[in-house]
Amino acid sequence: IPMKLEEMKYFVEIVKARSINQASKTLFVAQPALSRMLTALEKELGFPLLERSKHGITPTKAGLAVYADCVKILQLYNDSKRRWQDIAYETADTCTTVRIVALPMICNSTMNQVFCEVAQKYPRIQLELSEAQLLDIPNKLLLQSHTLAISHYNAKTKEDTYSFAQKHHLQVIPLFDDEYKFYASCKSPLVGQKLTDADLKECTLASYSNIEATKAVFQDTAFHSKFKKVFYLSSKEAMMDMVVANHAISSFAEIMAQDIIAPKRSHIEPLCIESIYQPITYFVYLSSVASLEEEIVANIILRWYQKLAQSK
Repeated sequence: IPMKLEEMKYFVEIVKARSINQASKTLFVAQPALSRMLTALEKELGFPLLERSKHGITPTKAGLAVYADCVKILQLYNDSKRRWQDIAYETADTCTTVRIVALPMICNSTMNQVFCEVAQKYPRIQLELSEAQLLDIPNKLLLQSHTLAISHYNAKTKEDTYSFAQKHHLQVIPLFDDEYKFYASCKSPLVGQKLTDADLKECTLASYSNIEATKAVFQDTAFHSKFKKVFYLSSKEAMMDMVVANHAISSFAEIMAQDIIAPKRSHIEPLCIESIYQPITYFVYLSSVASLEEEIVANIILRWYQKLAQSK
């Protein structure tokens, strides 16, 4: 049986992760199934693909060649699929509305680029964008009021995210990794210090007004109690103004909040808080039976937000 695209994808992920166990978590495929696939693949090709040691797995010389070819083939397939989508779009003559729901921080200048490209290249696709908080996005999809969503997960919520997607026949398309960092004014004596929870007790925090959303991001129901005082504000811009004025510290997703951080870069500094480290992954929820138009929009979103991450 010839190697399938799905098997190529799995093999590439195993090599990247240097671990079948880690790849199984990323792919949400059972480890025994990945091991069987790998054994069958090596039997089909007639040579070993990986070398195993206590330090993990590494590709053999032949396995490295197969890996490089798989990466090229998968990229060729993805590029070809986008061209085929354009052909299919040209043969259709109906207008379609794609309804997107996204976290407020995602609705930035990069999303403007998405809207501009869709309007220029695919004028028969109409986009509607609405904001929702982290905990509300799954319900928006279940109510079928939106067909595409952009959200994020962290290490603790990743499994729930993929389980929800599997249960409701959704794809999870990772966009890029980001990290919440705390910032203070350059004038703040906190800059350059290694801060602990005890230090935070003397700090004022500028926080987003949606308390539950902030708790969900940091996976800590008592998050705000770490600080001496908390100002609940209605926008990221207002939070940044408090930081620049040296009235508070605040947290921002380092890459996604570049629209807000970059103009103030000379006035603020990131803080080193040992007890709070929150990496996240942005992703797109897309139906497993998505329409042509939804797939086109998802691909454009993927391209623009990956470009944003690469420009960091």
